[in-house]
Amino acid sequence: MTPRLDFAQLELHFVDQMQWRYALIRPLVLLAEGTPTQRAAETHTHPDTVRTFTRRFRAQGMLGLLPNDIETRPRGRAPRVPEAVRHEVDRLKALYAGFHYRELARILFYTLGYPIHHNTVKQLWEQSPVVTVQQLDLWDYHTHPDRYQARLQVIKLSYQGWDKVSISHFLRLSRPTVDRWIRRFEAEHFAGLMDHKRGPKAPRKRWFPVMVEVYHLQKRHPDAGSSASGACSRVRTSPCARSVGLWPSTSRSMMTSPMCANPGPSQRPSPTPTRHVIRTSFGLLMAA
Repeated sequence: MTPRLDFAQLELHFVDQMQWRYALIRPLVLLAEGTPTQRAAETHTHPDTVRTFTRRFRAQGMLGLLPNDIETRPRGRAPRVPEAVRHEVDRLKALYAGFHYRELARILFYTLGYPIHHNTVKQLWEQSPVVTVQQLDLWDYHTHPDRYQARLQVIKLSYQGWDKVSISHFLRLSRPTVDRWIRRFEAEHFAGLMDHKRGPKAPRKRWFPVMVEVYHLQKRHPDAGSSASGACSRVRTSPCARSVGLWPSTSRSMMTSPMCANPGPSQRPSPTPTRHVIRTSFGLLMAA
């Protein structure tokens, strides 16, 4: 079979232009038979066409045979992101939509130990098919049945790389509350997340001698006032005026005990003391 008939039969099976161009120059580039002029005469094409396709094939391979209206660009190396990272991005996107990309990169590094650039995180976030749904009440801080677990959730999110603003919006609590629980956890660890008993931290029996002293002082000088009585207490930490004023009314039954009894004979209450009398009495009490 002559080359002319061979090319004519092959031309019936071509489905695109690249096949025709390769069949045109195949004897020249693959078998090294003949010249471009001879091949042009065998296929009824122009010699310049054969030379052009031969030159392009030797320079670019099969890409040189593409039509001119098709743009060719070199394909860069696609980064291979682990599937665990993609699943984590999908999970975070389903939970909360207010992340920024640097925050997501930090969360992925803290939770999975995988360093990733925030631009890559942006591509994964935009390519993720997951749609962020409305937040469920299950994650609400104030409706959680266990207060300790709700506070522990704040600490977990913080140590996973979440920003305080994201924790505040996600758990629906104020920013100062987030700061307070993180600060208490750093100072007291897990004990700082427990409910602290409100009220005075020091034992009340510590103030019993002071209460007895203030009681006798107010008996001797009823019009001295709670501020003056509190200032005359011989203790290193003086009670406040409000506490001194409440002691006589809240401890009447306690003041009747033998420990509070005045060993001296009962005396009639003196009239309203003058400034000189109060100053002298306070001086004697402080010197005792």
